[in-house]
This record gives sequence, structure tokens and C-alpha cells, in this order.
Amino acid sequence: MSRKPYVRPISKTSWFLANAQYQSYMAREVTCIVIAIYLIILIVGLFRLSEGPAAWAGWLDGVTGPLGALFHIIAFFVFLFHTASWFNVTPKAMRIQKGEDFVPGPVIVGAHYAAWAAVTVFVLILAGVA
Repeated sequence: MSRKPYVRPISKTSWFLANAQYQSYMAREVTCIVIAIYLIILIVGLFRLSEGPAAWAGWLDGVTGPLGALFHIIAFFVFLFHTASWFNVTPKAMRIQKGEDFVPGPVIVGAHYAAWAAVTVFVLILAGVA
């Protein structure tokens, strides 16, 4: 006699709400949508730049208007969350072995944040802000 094995019912739309790690994973993945939209906007800007000054001015008016500014503010915080969450998960994906031991996770995360700060200072210097 064969028995049917028990299969726990799992919701296909809200499975990630049961675990905090799943929630952070899904939040990190959803931020990719905003990053993709921002990338598309920048690519459209490059095409408008190649079409001439009038097209560029129209695109620039669109991204510097009130809705464009609001989108940039939202995108900035989404980018910060996305970057920080990926930096914090890096030690799980990138285990660096030094001799017989592994480099501690906080050292890897700290190195990422230090590199991020160095690149930010470099860009600010190039922009003439710092």
C-alpha cells in the first residue's frame, strides 16, 4: 500500500513573507526594477543627446522637473539600500581564504564600504565639489 506524501501548502505569491531573510532577499531583488528604469532613462538621455540640442533640452527638462526630481530622490535611496544590502551579503557569497583560515565577514564588508567611500570622494573631486 502506498501513501501519498505530505506536501506543505505554500502560497505562490506571498511565500517570502514567512521569513525575514526571504523578505530582505525580495526587497533587494525588487530594487533592481528601479535601477533598470533609471538605466533606461539614462540611455534615452544619451540618444536625445545624439539627436541635437533641442532633443537634449527636452530630455533635460523632463528629468529636472518636479516628477524627475522626485524620482531621483526615490532612486537615490533605493540605490543606497541596494548597495548596502549587497555589501552586507557579500561575505556569504565571497569567502576569501588566507592560509587555513577565512577572512572575517566584517573585514570584507568594511573593505567594500571603504572602496565605495574612496570612489565617492574621487568622483566629488572630479566634479569640483570637494
